[in-house]
Amino acid sequence: MKWLSLIILTTLAACSGTRALQASKTVPYATLEQTVQPGSSTREQVRTALGVSTSIRFDSGNEVWMYNYPAAAGAQGEYVILFGGDGVVQKVRSGEVYRVKR
Repeated sequence: MKWLSLIILTTLAACSGTRALQASKTVPYATLEQTVQPGSSTREQVRTALGVSTSIRFDSGNEVWMYNYPAAAGAQGEYVILFGGDGVVQKVRSGEVYRVKR
């Protein structure tokens, strides 16, 4: 019985972190800026407008979602959204993260 409990707990622990491994979705930057408004946009509004992307959920209730956007000269940008425990956007951050070699 002890071994069965250990196997079940190990399996559950292995599955708990897989949601955040999903690839970030690419969205035009203008769409991100129009959709995400700190202090007013909610998770549901962002999910409906932009779709599901990479997300990390914290015990505090805060959640971070990450989207990619095409930037100038083959670069890739990253748009990071912080939702508070109430589900409303608290902050956003964006910037170029790497250049794509052609």
